Amino acid sequence: MNLITYLLKSRGLVNSMQRLPTIATRFGVSTGKMDRALNGYVDIANAYGTVPTLAVTANLIERHPRVFERLSERGAELAIHGWVHTDYRALDADEQRAHIRRGLAAFAQRGIPVEGFRCPYVRWNEDSVTTAKELGLQYGSNRTVAWDVVPANDGISSRAMEAYRKGLNLYGSAEAASLVSLPSLVNGLLDLPASLPDDEALVDRLRAAPERREQIWRDILDEVYALGEMFVLILHHERLTLCKSALEAVLTHTQGRHPHVWLASLGEISAWWHRRAEYRLQIERTDVGTYRVIAPDDPDIAVVVRGVDGGPALMPWFGEYQMARGSRFSIRSPKRPAISVDEGASPALVQFLLDEGYVVERGAIDCSLRLGGWRSFEDTDKRAVIEAIDGSEAPLVRIWRWPRGARCAMSLTGDVDSMTIVDFIRRPLEV
Repeated sequence: MNLITYLLKSRGLVNSMQRLPTIATRFGVSTGKMDRALNGYVDIANAYGTVPTLAVTANLIERHPRVFERLSERGAELAIHGWVHTDYRALDADEQRAHIRRGLAAFAQRGIPVEGFRCPYVRWNEDSVTTAKELGLQYGSNRTVAWDVVPANDGISSRAMEAYRKGLNLYGSAEAASLVSLPSLVNGLLDLPASLPDDEALVDRLRAAPERREQIWRDILDEVYALGEMFVLILHHERLTLCKSALEAVLTHTQGRHPHVWLASLGEISAWWHRRAEYRLQIERTDVGTYRVIAPDDPDIAVVVRGVDGGPALMPWFGEYQMARGSRFSIRSPKRPAISVDEGASPALVQFLLDEGYVVERGAIDCSLRLGGWRSFEDTDKRAVIEAIDGSEAPLVRIWRWPRGARCAMSLTGDVDSMTIVDFIRRPLEV
């Protein structure tokens, strides 16, 4: 799929024609304008103690190498956004492999490290992630989660809402009510789902006023924080000026919270999730109603509990949960604070519960919570399982998702597919 086909499918003819005049105002004939925008994004992120993850089509690295070398030298994390900006679903496995391999070579030639992958148009298939994994990449950010933060009666026109829905359909986005916004393995590659609406949806589709853009991103953060999940924000550099106030508003909204919001690059989140996946809790019964909890000796791990008595070993954390002060402590609980599943429960369910940091046992009768059934288990079932656990009053102990007791994670990202107006015009010709 080239740019013209994408515009017609995702926006319709009228909306696409309305957008074309804005392109000339956003891009310049040289890289200067977009270079300043990218560095401005880095500056804002740095002011809040983080760096953005910029997914770059690798042909731009060949075309404008010093722009991206300087960004990498500044600490910005660069990910690969394909060799050229084309629809990976339209490419067979061999073509995708050739594209990604050529792109990685462009990064390597300039000494720019790269660990992550985001498909152009976030349109991917199994070949995309399998190939990325086989070629040594550590994570992808290709699934998208659409948050219910754009009410139909919000003063947004029906045409704008239709353009937004077309975008969601084209991306294959899932509603946050059905898909958890958490890292998970997709064909062996860790995927870090991005959140929608992004800047493109806010500005070019919904045509939201600046104050609404600010509120929508703050609302996403509030939902993510309440759920303890992850907000991967997408902001394209050509709209930084238009969305700067929204970016600064949501970053300000992360501050002063207890527990805190972990601001991190996608690479940092990926590294943490891979590291955390190796950890397991142990719960040893020491007497009637008394248990010894043993966690891995890693200062970044947060062990949280609910419904148990741990005395001074515990401190308030979030809601009904308390956080352990150390990696080894004793608690009193009427039952073993673990989850029991049926002997025939899906291995995918067990793996998900382990990934969530719980102690899980098949067929156990002394656990505080039993999840019956679940002989099959899909990604879209995760939300129901989380709600079943949260809705119970069972005593539980778990390794929390995020390091050092952060309530949720947030990552600033952007897709870079053009640096000049010439780059943008050339996109439809590149396959």
